[in-house]
Amino acid sequence: MLEYIDTGYIPTDRDIVCEYRIEPASGVDFQDACTNLAGESSIDTWADILTLSPELALKLKPHVFEMDEKEGFVKIAYPSALFEVESIPQLLSSIAGNIFSMKLLNNLRLMDVTFPKEVI
Repeated sequence: MLEYIDTGYIPTDRDIVCEYRIEPASGVDFQDACTNLAGESSIDTWADILTLSPELALKLKPHVFEMDEKEGFVKIAYPSALFEVESIPQLLSSIAGNIFSMKLLNNLRLMDVTFPKEVI
């Protein structure tokens, strides 16, 4: 799994920025929950993807740039290149799709999304 936590990252005007409120399952570390949320909602998969080179993975990976464990908030910046242009259903399936059934989280809420103009 790639490292997604990057608290020094500053989102660009081309990033999709999502703010989530999470409650990790019992025994799950908050940072591990944030990492798994970022990966599951983007480029991580249980199967090997032969076309996903290490260079492409670094270009498409999201950045967990802000976390507040006490309040349960996490902000993730996704590069717009990860998504098909003007395909809101495809984008939503990533940031608000199967991640809601993650066993590592007891609760998950998508609180806010900022879209760059090029995506919508």
